Amino acid sequence: MAEHPDRRVRRTRDTLHKALIELMIERGYDKVTVSDIIGRADVGRSTFYAHYRDKDDLLLVSCTEFLRREIIRTTTPGSPLAPLRVMFHLAAQYPEVYRPLIGPKATATVVRAYRQCVAELVGELLGEQPAGTIEFLSWALLGVLGPVIEPTAPTPPAQAWQRFETLALYGLTGSGDAGPATAGDAESPAPR
Repeated sequence: MAEHPDRRVRRTRDTLHKALIELMIERGYDKVTVSDIIGRADVGRSTFYAHYRDKDDLLLVSCTEFLRREIIRTTTPGSPLAPLRVMFHLAAQYPEVYRPLIGPKATATVVRAYRQCVAELVGELLGEQPAGTIEFLSWALLGVLGPVIEPTAPTPPAQAWQRFETLALYGLTGSGDAGPATAGDAESPAPR
């Protein structure tokens, strides 16, 4: 009996994703070529290009697909952002995968691609939002996720998640209150 085409496609894409991640861990993203990826995955060049434009496209699309599946698989109740909590647990469980994506040695290309992946997911979860809101939340998520992958003293994922959720939902005050008014918030005197 022939295998369903969707399963073959998914298996091929997963194999390419795994090969890219393994190579990123070993060499760093900039030193990985498409030839390296297809060699590791044991797929043909035409198969690679049937799925992806280049290695940047592979990184972005495969990370997004993987995270989307994990979010669906582990959906948790809570705020509208609660499904993103899985990212913190994955980072703690697989820091060697996240370090090349967002760690101190990650290239700007990789960080931007991964941030774009996160922005897509945040946008899907929140629906219609101003672009600046989605961009802020995606960069904030990466910033708070970073300490989870620290090799010497990693922040526990639940603690990092709480920081992100509090910042995203309540801002710097850490609560639903707007906080005390500052001198800049005072009303201007009425014109005479």
